[in-house]
Amino acid sequence: MQFPTPYEGELLYSVISRYHIRSGNISWLHTLEDLFGKRTTNATALLPSNIHAIVERLPKNSTLNEKLLIENHTMYNFYTAFLQKKQVLEIYQSILSEDGKTIYMRAGIMSSAITQNKYFHYCSKCLQESGEMYWDRLQQLPGKLICLKHGIWLEASSVPLIQQDKCSYVLPNRDNCNLDLVRSVGESLKEEYFQLLDQVQVLLNTPSSRQYSYSEWTSFYRQKLIENGYANRNGRVNQIKLNEDFFHYYSKEFLLNLGIDTTYWLRVITQKHRKSFHPYYHILFLNFLGLTVNDLFIDSQIEGDSSAQTTFSCSSKICEAVKEENTFGNMSNKKAKNDPEKIEKLKQKRQIWLQIQKQHPKIYKTELRKAQPSIYAYLYRYDRNWLNENSPKCTKRKVVNNRVDWQKRDREVLAKVMKATHELLDRQEDLRRITIKSLGDETGELALLDKQLNKLPETKAYIDKVKESVDRFRKRRVEHVIERMRGEEEQIKEWKVLREAGISSKYHDEFRIFIHMYINSFNEI
Repeated sequence: MQFPTPYEGELLYSVISRYHIRSGNISWLHTLEDLFGKRTTNATALLPSNIHAIVERLPKNSTLNEKLLIENHTMYNFYTAFLQKKQVLEIYQSILSEDGKTIYMRAGIMSSAITQNKYFHYCSKCLQESGEMYWDRLQQLPGKLICLKHGIWLEASSVPLIQQDKCSYVLPNRDNCNLDLVRSVGESLKEEYFQLLDQVQVLLNTPSSRQYSYSEWTSFYRQKLIENGYANRNGRVNQIKLNEDFFHYYSKEFLLNLGIDTTYWLRVITQKHRKSFHPYYHILFLNFLGLTVNDLFIDSQIEGDSSAQTTFSCSSKICEAVKEENTFGNMSNKKAKNDPEKIEKLKQKRQIWLQIQKQHPKIYKTELRKAQPSIYAYLYRYDRNWLNENSPKCTKRKVVNNRVDWQKRDREVLAKVMKATHELLDRQEDLRRITIKSLGDETGELALLDKQLNKLPETKAYIDKVKESVDRFRKRRVEHVIERMRGEEEQIKEWKVLREAGISSKYHDEFRIFIHMYINSFNEI
């Protein structure tokens, strides 16, 4: 058979789609027989199985092999980068074999809070520029993302990632992709995406040289937290400071776009590791600590011994060698490195970055980044080593005990809590008891109310006044049902009120009396 040559970054799913068109097969069952030797293989986009069968049927002079197809044309490198060695080997064998039922479970995709998109995503400009349309694997990452090349929003096609017809493979075309839809992205948000996607691209293009155990991940992050001032010498983490700085470093919009709507994972990833984490969590945390994914694997590449104890550091000579070799950071285009215009532009960006530091000597890298997002984004992408060496260091940050104006915070939180209380009391459905947790959920300030309420005296006094006991909440539910019945001019029956209010049978006698008293109170008016 004449199997198409895959494009750079093209999913194997897409290559198979192109083979089907070129083969002239009318039925997908014939194509599956050609490629897999059977008709029962499912069309899986991200981590397919039975790749060994495809390679067996390729011409003898083909340059394609199992390793190349798995590492260059599936999401294998991304989803296995931070897993343990046993998990990685099991996933690799499953991808080769006929049985791929456990691949997604072993890769942690099924159990992750970050859910996969329902449809294939695409960049309008990428498809317009390609001679033959195909699905790019980088664009199939979970979440609402942008194109790394063009810096515009990716769009959702009408092609499901999981086909109803499990045997068919669908290519992008003008019917399932709107190529006229081009939406721009704000510079600050774009910079956050570039920082993430650059690292994902490294993972996709460079298989991990070794996998770390849970204990090694624990040791690595503990050491980096100590170095950055977020943990003491014993490894005890200042979670409040870490949370504040992390969620100041990344915008809420960016994290929500990735499907990250909770802070719980940040606490867990800094504790003793007992499970694997989604690659997004690792990349975001590494970038926050001033590291890249390359920093994780430099030792094993140098030593060449996977059994050696990892120190997670490199000698000064090696680091200097890396700096000398990569003057332009991540600029991979060799012609660009020798382009006078590019070099001059780089010099100008460097000068601006240094100048704004002179103008604002007391602010840190995060604030500088937000002040000049386009300058930072350019240097981050093309001159990252220089940027890291010529930016304020996190380790120089001094802890200021009174950095929070608690009186101001108290007034701000009180306003939120009062509003949330009125909204909870005004609800007509899904009634919730007024508690610290429910008020924290409504205001988005649960961690603050749970841990720092004593520092918010006005808020605390208000909550103490409005919070409900279990018995008071039962009565409010009963009152709510009765008021609804009155409004709808429905006959008020005890049994129906008790049932709709969800009152347990052991409280029925008590609440029959309460119902009579409540009804009598408005009959007397």
